Amino acid sequence: MGLLRLPEILASLLARFWYINVYYEAAWTDSWCHRHCLHAHQTLIDAAKCAMPHGAGWYVFAVESGRPRELNDEEEDVVNKFRFGRMDQLMRSSL
Repeated sequence: MGLLRLPEILASLLARFWYINVYYEAAWTDSWCHRHCLHAHQTLIDAAKCAMPHGAGWYVFAVESGRPRELNDEEEDVVNKFRFGRMDQLMRSSL
């Protein structure tokens, strides 16, 4: 019986303690102003897809423990492979 509730418990903990989890936000520049989407994307690719329609000046940043931070090298590599259409490399490296 306890195992049946495990997904509910995990979802509740993730929702309650969202601020200690890493998530990603899309950001871009618009008329010399920095903007961001305010979404808590669980993956880099989702954040990049959210940013892409806003033009060439888009980027992704991480939020960890409620504080924004620059992407590390591995995260930046994932975003750049998506940005420059090298998804085949991304898929091979994740296998």
